[in-house]
Amino acid sequence: MRRISSFLKHKFFKSSPQLYPWHFFREIEQSLNLIEDLNQIGFNFLGKIREFIPLKKQILFLYDQDLGKFKVSNFFGYKEEELKNISFTRKAPLVKWLKVNETYLYLKQNPGILNYLTEEEKNILNNLKVELCFPLIAMNRLIGMLLIGAKENGEKFTKQELTLLSSLTPQIGIVLENAVLYKEQRERFRRMSRAERLATVGELAAGAAHEIRNPLTAIKSSLQYLKTKIKDENENRILKNALEETERIDKILSGLLSFAKPSEMKKEKINLLNVLEESLDLISFQARKQKVEIQKNFPFSAIFLKGDKGQLKQLFLNIFLNSLQAMKEEGELKIEVDSVDSRKVLIIVSDTGEGISDENLDRIFDPFFTTKKGGTGLGLSICYGIVKAHDGDIEVKSKIREGTTVILKLPVEDIGT
Repeated sequence: MRRISSFLKHKFFKSSPQLYPWHFFREIEQSLNLIEDLNQIGFNFLGKIREFIPLKKQILFLYDQDLGKFKVSNFFGYKEEELKNISFTRKAPLVKWLKVNETYLYLKQNPGILNYLTEEEKNILNNLKVELCFPLIAMNRLIGMLLIGAKENGEKFTKQELTLLSSLTPQIGIVLENAVLYKEQRERFRRMSRAERLATVGELAAGAAHEIRNPLTAIKSSLQYLKTKIKDENENRILKNALEETERIDKILSGLLSFAKPSEMKKEKINLLNVLEESLDLISFQARKQKVEIQKNFPFSAIFLKGDKGQLKQLFLNIFLNSLQAMKEEGELKIEVDSVDSRKVLIIVSDTGEGISDENLDRIFDPFFTTKKGGTGLGLSICYGIVKAHDGDIEVKSKIREGTTVILKLPVEDIGT
């Protein structure tokens, strides 16, 4: 890859040594070479631009492969609340325009293009006071967008400034792509490690559950027999408590077996949207009681997949209930459904609950790991087993006091019309 500083020096330094001193380009190159830290690259990039173009506002959007959206990565001049829940899908007209044209969009000079955008996009750009939109492209792929507000002095952007930004964005696109690939590689290793760990735990759990269940059945039968023979009230109460405990152990063992190997699936062609609606119906009363608003973003077309309806309903019910428990009182539960491609469907369940700490995030699928008082720690373990049995993927993203997002990918049988 050609050195960024050499490229920029050739482009600008000879013609404008006073406007863009050489150390500016050298510093940009040095800051962008921190490819192992995606957040730092974005932060440095926005900061260096402001050193020579006095901007009021900047937002860097990067494509999140898990969510299938362009999400806010770094920003300047905004409050965090202003950017909450703002994102662009791959199908958004603004994204398509930048990808196809591979050049910046100056909104004031191209008002007609606003008619091409959706009302939601127009509102976002207007509310954020965006004037310029730059694509960040690497390997012929749009990996991000740079949205820029007005200059601090209110003046128009000069041709020199626009040329500088137009020349910087392809270079930052390449560096960001390297950082994203590095991050994805780390995530891939982390997920592989987790899958191997859970597979080993699953084998141990299945073996232990079978070994425990046999003597437990004998103990339970003996207690039931004794209960018919003993007439003393106190002794009967003791036996009743003992039987209840054996039932509790049996349920835990069933949970372990469900995690290790879900019960035999009765696969059939089912409409995913119907299963989601039925699962939401089961929690609607609890949601109203907690004053939790449920938002749905479902496609108009039916989405069919081959799976076990009962297990999928259990999967969604566990996730929805976890979200409600995390919010306790008031909040928002959002369910989005979108196609990843013609073979997979994406289900995103997000809440505004208390969130999960970083140190706990990678352990949430481990059997018996729980932060809930009185919880068994098997709910998400069972969810993991059901998803894997359906040849799907499950991932959880969360931040303390900001909420949790569960991302599911399931194979598609057919998309209806």
